[in-house]
Amino acid sequence: MYDKNNPNKLMPDPTSEGKTHFISPRLLKLLSYQTPIRQFFTQATYMSRRTEPGSIDFTIGDAHEIPPPGFVEALQRWSVPQNQGWYGYKGNIPQSRITVSAALQDKRGLSILPEDIFMTNGTVVGLAICLQMLAGEGDEVIILTPPWLGYRSMVHFTGAVPVGVPVDTNTFDMDLQAIASAITERTRAIIINSPHNPTGKLFSASTLEGLSGILNEASKHYGKPIYIISDETFSRIVFDNQTCPSPTQFYPFSFLVYGYSKTLMAPGQRIGYIALPPTMPNREEIRRIIAFLQQTPFGWCYPSVLMQYALGDLEQLNINIEHLQNKRDGMVKALRDMGYTMYNPDGTFFLLVQSPWDDDLAFAELLASEDIFVLPGTPQEIPGYFRISLTANEEMISRSLPKFQAAMEYAVANPLASPSSVTKRQSIIEQNLSNQS
Repeated sequence: MYDKNNPNKLMPDPTSEGKTHFISPRLLKLLSYQTPIRQFFTQATYMSRRTEPGSIDFTIGDAHEIPPPGFVEALQRWSVPQNQGWYGYKGNIPQSRITVSAALQDKRGLSILPEDIFMTNGTVVGLAICLQMLAGEGDEVIILTPPWLGYRSMVHFTGAVPVGVPVDTNTFDMDLQAIASAITERTRAIIINSPHNPTGKLFSASTLEGLSGILNEASKHYGKPIYIISDETFSRIVFDNQTCPSPTQFYPFSFLVYGYSKTLMAPGQRIGYIALPPTMPNREEIRRIIAFLQQTPFGWCYPSVLMQYALGDLEQLNINIEHLQNKRDGMVKALRDMGYTMYNPDGTFFLLVQSPWDDDLAFAELLASEDIFVLPGTPQEIPGYFRISLTANEEMISRSLPKFQAAMEYAVANPLASPSSVTKRQSIIEQNLSNQS
C-alpha cells in the first residue's frame, strides 16, 4: 500500500499489523464487555459442532420444521409489484399499523391506536430503540434473571448498568419485593418478558398489577417515571388455553415490544413493532422520538416492505400450538420418567431442566459427547439447569431420548465425575445405548 503524498513510502498494512486502526475507545470498551453467555460461546468449543450432520441441536430457537402453511404463498403474492414505487423507501406503512392494531384487539383484547404502533425489523431492534430512548450513561435498567441472552449487552451498550433481580427460585415468578428493593434514583426501566425465557413462566395479571403498584410508588418517590419495556415475543405461544396479559393494561409508562419470528417459525424474516398504550401520558412526544430513532442513528430500522405488505396475510398464520404442546408434554413426561426434574412451562419454546450434576456445564459437555447440544444454565445465570428448545422436530426428539436416558444413568452412577473425563463417559454411554438397543 502507498501513501499518496509520498509514493515512495509504504503505508502500514492493516491485515498484518495489529494496531493500524484507531477505533472509538467507547466502542472498544463496549466490545470488551463479556456477558456470561458470550464467555460461554467463546470458551465452549464443542458448541461449534452443533450444526454438524447427525447432531441433535436443542440450543436455540431456530426452526427444524417448516413455517406454517400459507407463509410462502403470502410472500409470493405480495412480492409482485403493484406500482412503480412498490419497493421504494417505506417507513411505517399505514396498513401494517392498522393490521397490528386490529390483531392486538382481536387476539389479546388490547386497544392500541395505529398511530401508536411503530414497525421494526424484529423484537431486538424494538428493544434497542426503547433502551436508547430511556437509558444513558450511569443509569440502571433492571432485568429479571435468568435473563434472555441479549439483555445485558443491550443495556450495557447504552452506557447504563444492567441490574439483575432473580425470579423466585421455587415458582419462577417475579419476586416483587426484590424488585422494589433493587430500585434506586438511577433506575430508568425494567425489562420483563412473559412467558419468560428461559423458565417458561407466564406472569399473571395480579403479578403485573403488583409490579405496576411498585413502579408507581417509586416513580412518585423519585419524581420521574420508571418504565416497563415488555418483551412479548412469546405472548402467542402459550399452552393449556391460558391468556397472556400485558403490562400495558396496568401501567401507563410501558412499551409493548413484539416480533413475529417465533409464531411464523421464520426467524430470518424480520418484522415486529413497538406499541404504546393509550394511557401513556404525552404520547405525541414519545411518537416523535421513536420515529427519529427508527431512521437516523441506527440506519433504517423499519421491516422490509415485503413483510409489511404481507402482514395482513401473515397475521392469519400461527405456529401450531397443539403440535408444540404435544412435544412439550411428551418430552416432559419422558424426561421425568428418566429421573429428570423440571418446571412444566406455561409457554415459549423451551424446557428448563435440572442438571443431574450440580456442574451443569459438565453435564452439557457429557450430552455433547453424544451429539446432543443443550444450553447449560450457568451462562444463562441459573446454575444447575440446562435448557432444551422444542423447535427440534419429532425425529430429533425421538433420537435424543435414549441418549438422555444413558446420560442420566451415567450421572447417577458417577456423582463426582470430572468434566475432563469426556472420553470415559462417552464410551460408557455408548455401551449403555448399545445395551438398550
